[in-house]
Amino acid sequence: MAPTDTLLARTLFTLILFGFLGTFYMLMDRRIKVLRAAGGAPRFDHPWKRFLGVLTYWLGQRRILDRRHLGAGIMHSLIFWGFLAVSLNSIHLIGRVYVPGFHLPLFGPGGPFGLPYIILRDAFEVVVLAMVLVAGFRRLVLRPERITLSGDAAFVLTMIGTLMVTDFIANGTLVAAGEPTGEAYSFMAAFVGGMLAGWDPATVSAVHQSAWWLHLITLLFFLTYLPVSKHFHVITSVFNVYFRDLERPSVLPMMDLEDESLDHYGVSQVEHLGWKSILDIYTCTECGRCQDACPAYATEKPLSPKKVNEDMRHHLYEKTPWIIDMLESGGDGAPVAFDGPALVGEVIADETVWSCTTCKACEQACPLLIKFVDRFVGMRRHLVLEESRFPAELTDLFKNLENRGNPWGNPPTDREAWAEGLSVPKMRDAEEEVEYVIFVGCAGAFDRNAQKSMRALVKILDAAGVNYAVLGKEETCTGDPARRAGNEYLYQMMAMQNVEMLNAHRFKKVVTSCPHCYNTIRNEYPQLGGDYAVVHHTELIDELLASGRLTFGDQAPHTITYHDSCYLGRHNGIFDAPRNALTAIPGVTLEEMPRARENGFCCGAGGARMWMDEAKPRVNRNRVDEAATKTNADIVCTACPFCSVMISDGIKATGREEALETRDVAQIVADALAD
Repeated sequence: MAPTDTLLARTLFTLILFGFLGTFYMLMDRRIKVLRAAGGAPRFDHPWKRFLGVLTYWLGQRRILDRRHLGAGIMHSLIFWGFLAVSLNSIHLIGRVYVPGFHLPLFGPGGPFGLPYIILRDAFEVVVLAMVLVAGFRRLVLRPERITLSGDAAFVLTMIGTLMVTDFIANGTLVAAGEPTGEAYSFMAAFVGGMLAGWDPATVSAVHQSAWWLHLITLLFFLTYLPVSKHFHVITSVFNVYFRDLERPSVLPMMDLEDESLDHYGVSQVEHLGWKSILDIYTCTECGRCQDACPAYATEKPLSPKKVNEDMRHHLYEKTPWIIDMLESGGDGAPVAFDGPALVGEVIADETVWSCTTCKACEQACPLLIKFVDRFVGMRRHLVLEESRFPAELTDLFKNLENRGNPWGNPPTDREAWAEGLSVPKMRDAEEEVEYVIFVGCAGAFDRNAQKSMRALVKILDAAGVNYAVLGKEETCTGDPARRAGNEYLYQMMAMQNVEMLNAHRFKKVVTSCPHCYNTIRNEYPQLGGDYAVVHHTELIDELLASGRLTFGDQAPHTITYHDSCYLGRHNGIFDAPRNALTAIPGVTLEEMPRARENGFCCGAGGARMWMDEAKPRVNRNRVDEAATKTNADIVCTACPFCSVMISDGIKATGREEALETRDVAQIVADALAD
């Protein structure tokens, strides 16, 4: 009854097998050549940590099973795990063509995993078939907005369903024919075999051979189809997870502006992307979770992270022959110029590039750890440094940063005005090492609300007896707005000024109240020789409270909702410290918004959007609407001066001044201190 029990059948199968495998190799070779043509450092460090990530995110499907998309996550995970189980069985089927009774070690009828595997395989195949039907129903009937509907997806689901059904039939006919195999323990084989009981043996044999051939040809075609399908992630996902970014959480790639051999600034062509970014593009599943999380998309801006991936992938495939020609020509350039659309401006519109707030919500939502922010900033670098093509509002920003050292263009001599009337120690007067140097930042120095937060922080530090000093007039902007806006040259100029200044002082830790300053000094200044221990002011306040160095007096009851700053939360993982500080205050009730912590919603200020005009509806109003309608709070608490500005503006724009106010954590803690 074996489908390949004749020399002719085995020869035919062998030709089909090597034909498909050869095609698969050629298609994969083209994809790999594109990766080879891209730059970027190899990622073979921390192998054990990378392997654990594969177990967690790839095999364990940790992010797929996110509670926000739990139903779809369970469906996908079951299909994935079932597909792995069926793949083992397919290896057995191919092996038996050449070795009768072939099994992987330990998986034979008498092996320790033989019987458990058969039962598990059957269970998964039934579940997978059911989930394929559910997936089809979702796509054809429910049609969620975040899902890309395509014939490609329907075709792949059909092939997966075919693999399950043909496996049932092939195993069931063995039982019906009384073949002495391990399939006698298969409940699905027993079920199908029972249905075929009494059939003519020749008919059972024909059904078996038809199912066997269809199963394996479908499997081999599926494998060959993957490199040209949206389901390429079936192959690339494990590698994408293994080679994920293990560096400091939010570090943009460094540009060596002194390198005379550099022939481009930023990303203007798809081949300018690093190999990991291209692997990200290959790996996108088009699940749309990034789109669901994106504040720009939620407020009708021309940006969908999912569509950016789709458009980049289509462009990459279109340009692949040219890239391969360039690679095979020895890097001296392709024989002819690429005759196709430009990546920036045509494939990805300028408006799309500038809509990103760099909040990382898309990256947090992605099940396969795809990164987006680096690509957006890379394209901005091209637009700013090579094309001088950027929103008009950024002209003033860049001029103010370069000439005045702050985004608002205030006189640098006014950097200490916020502390008027306070006895605030200055680093320039310190004769000994200071425990904490406070990097006030531009907002703390010049924004009225942020000045109140800084004065509150000074009150807290004085009450706790902390040894601190401020930099005052020695500070300049960290350069974060310039860097996120693509002006890497201006960023490095400002950053180096701060690094040289900080390196000239003696202190143990840097304290910032601005998450953008925190992220830049802690994570990005090491690229320029400035490696410091940096804490956010909410972390310091939390530490002072935990050590008993602060005490509270009587406090009027307040219901507070806390807004997570993207650069404090998602970018740097600081979620508990501000909440701990607030809940320690007598009379304070903390009520969370539905979108909180890792899933918090952006205020709209990041990525230099603070200084750009925004079309309605606005991101900050979306967030204020959530605070006002989904909680009973009378205070929206922030831990970021940018967030404070945006939330405050949103409250005014929606006419909620009498019901809501915005305050920083430091202000609330300082007001509650015992006299």
